[in-house]
Amino acid sequence: MIRYSTLLMLPLALAACSADPSGDVPGTPSVTNPAAEEVAGSLRSVSYDADAGQLVLAINGIHGNQENVTYTRRADLDATVPGYQVFMQQGTAADRHYTALFAESNDNRLIAGVVADGGNNGRYYGGSYYGRQGAEIYSPYTDSSGGEAQYYGTYAAVTNLDGNGDDLLDASGIPATLTAPGQADRITGIILLNADFANGAVDAEISNRQLVDDVRGINGDLALQDIVLTEAQITAEGTFTGIAAYETRPDAQIGSFGGIFGGNGATSVAGTVYLQEFDGPNGTIPGEEEYGVFVLTRCGAPGAAAACSGL
Repeated sequence: MIRYSTLLMLPLALAACSADPSGDVPGTPSVTNPAAEEVAGSLRSVSYDADAGQLVLAINGIHGNQENVTYTRRADLDATVPGYQVFMQQGTAADRHYTALFAESNDNRLIAGVVADGGNNGRYYGGSYYGRQGAEIYSPYTDSSGGEAQYYGTYAAVTNLDGNGDDLLDASGIPATLTAPGQADRITGIILLNADFANGAVDAEISNRQLVDDVRGINGDLALQDIVLTEAQITAEGTFTGIAAYETRPDAQIGSFGGIFGGNGATSVAGTVYLQEFDGPNGTIPGEEEYGVFVLTRCGAPGAAAACSGL
């Protein structure tokens, strides 16, 4: 079953940097989401410690029985979304089941993540986060090529399409006349992001997109479309926002993206994508939405993906 709804959007302004969201976890998340309003969705604040594998989120919606909710680390599922840590949360069998994917950059300057529940009562909640942490170091990349740089790596996402439900609590006690909560499926892919620091421009392509559980057989029958990210300008603070579109129809907007550079010489970039559809211009899936995340190292910097050597 497909579950969908219009998300609750928060009036969050884009910020250049934020306080360190890692540290004392669990505890009250101290970092208000600095992500662009276009992609922030319902995610209000984050406390994340990548080394300890701990995550606390506050969501503007029905989200457990407290404001700040501690998520359960699911390291056994990390291989399904390479490069990202998986977290899940569900209080009781009748509560919404949330899946979160977060990562920290190799230089420890940036973190980013996404979260969504699997839907219940005709609505789901989702959102995304990206920001600097620690000393919040950033300077543009400059070299003899005029400041052009590539960032390559894995992309991961959560979607309102139902996953296989393996991690849902036993719902046998819920009356048969009521619909039990669903579990959000995940998406994986590859992203190549190009940055031109001399002219302040960013674009990217997300390819090889696959649903992890794919209970409807979409990967084989329909195939997820390649996505391009365009029309983004780098600000003086190293942030950017732009539009998302199908690779085959780059002028038709289907969503938005935003991100931030970190490190001396922009050694890392992190960002998120919100798609209001993703099954192609002639797709037949109603109401599909996606929150995606990327945390990448600049090609040529320590920790860069091996594939950078061919770019």
